[in-house]
Amino acid sequence: MRVLKDILLSSFRSQMVALVTATILVTAIALSFFNQQIEQRTAAVVDEYIRDITLATDTVYRSFSSGEYLYDMVNRGSSESLTISAGSVIRHLLVVDEQGQVFDSSDEKDLQRPYLTVLNEMPVQPAGSEPTSEPRTRSLSFSIETDRGLRRIFIVISMGRLTEVRETGGRIRLAALTVFGCGLVGVIIAITLRLTRPITRLGDAARRVADGEIDFEVPVAGPHEVSQLVTTFNEMLVGLRRSRDLEDELQRAERSAVVGRLASGIAHEIRNPLNFINLSIDYLRDKHRPTEEASRNEYQRILTTIKDEIGRLNRLVSDFLSYGRSAKLKRREVDACALIAEVRNLVLTLATQQGVTIQIVSPESEDGCNNLPASVSGDPEYLKTCFSNIMINAVQAMPEGGVLTVALHRDRSSLTIDFSDTGEGMTPEMCEQIFEPYFSTKETGIGLGLALTRKIIAEHGGEIKVTSRPGEGTSFHVTLPVDPPPH
Repeated sequence: MRVLKDILLSSFRSQMVALVTATILVTAIALSFFNQQIEQRTAAVVDEYIRDITLATDTVYRSFSSGEYLYDMVNRGSSESLTISAGSVIRHLLVVDEQGQVFDSSDEKDLQRPYLTVLNEMPVQPAGSEPTSEPRTRSLSFSIETDRGLRRIFIVISMGRLTEVRETGGRIRLAALTVFGCGLVGVIIAITLRLTRPITRLGDAARRVADGEIDFEVPVAGPHEVSQLVTTFNEMLVGLRRSRDLEDELQRAERSAVVGRLASGIAHEIRNPLNFINLSIDYLRDKHRPTEEASRNEYQRILTTIKDEIGRLNRLVSDFLSYGRSAKLKRREVDACALIAEVRNLVLTLATQQGVTIQIVSPESEDGCNNLPASVSGDPEYLKTCFSNIMINAVQAMPEGGVLTVALHRDRSSLTIDFSDTGEGMTPEMCEQIFEPYFSTKETGIGLGLALTRKIIAEHGGEIKVTSRPGEGTSFHVTLPVDPPPH
């Protein structure tokens, strides 16, 4: 029951029905309130009209019995005296005889004048007639029989108070409706924006997906129907990311398979001739060495260069073979600090030629990493290959000299090794592809060194990451588990 109530309250349809219902209720309450206020004011004015008309009639009757003139009986200032002024309800009193002459009046100037003349001097609308325009005054008349004959009484009433109440009520209604309408429109706009904002956000997300961006998630918000749509959209994004990752894995697997087949094909075709050439060069260097020192030095330099190139070709073949098949790790406890120092000695000649300084540090040891417990479980030869690839790449990235810092940090379960250089750095696009096979930032590389490094680190149960900025250098972060992973 509670779940159904939550769904109804969060439903877009339910919210719109609630909004319309609330609008009608608030409008009805507001109009009822203003109408009540106007009716109260109108009733007060009508009571004043009744009181003054009654008082005017009583004044006329008292004038007959007392023999006083009306102009002497009005405006005496007492509570029983009728007040006639420019702002009063009663504007005039006339008593007309049978000949149509004014017998008595609230204005002494009207005596002995024809009553029609007096009435015509005022914009009087006779009572009971249809007004041709908005009258400011109206007259009430009635007749009474006296001992002096028939007398006709005219009471001229100002309609200004009633007209003012009616016009004021109309203005109040118009102002209230205007203010309330503007407020209601503002509320509707605010609620509509709140209800439609998730839809707008979903439309923007759809455009981002159309542009090829899927690494994000749309916040789930809005009514029940919209939130369900957003949830479905996010599930679609998860599916697209999963499909993309599977496609990348498939492409990497295909590339690995191609490399494996290529490696097995070229291993016997290239390595045997390389070995024969290498042995032949050793034979030529021993048997046909020139006797003159200058010629001998040049001869030795040329042969050494040839042997170096043969060694480079042999390493390329080894990289192919290593990447194309799974590594058979011979795990044992390895001192990572000693292994890194050994690799540093191997690349020290190249680093010295390029003016690169290699330093090994650790925040947990004052003398480098000599006293740091840096033992990990792994294959030393494969780890040596990984560290060698990273350090050679770092040195080659600083052709004008620089500093390569190797920092080690040990915690309870892993050892982290950071290789940071001060070279040219890489763009974010290059960082995303640096571990892919055949991708290389060097003109002479084939792009298998770092791919092989990541493969070996992963088979050790660790991971490798790279951070870099153009002009600020590059850092490779290698994390290796201290204990061997369970079988």
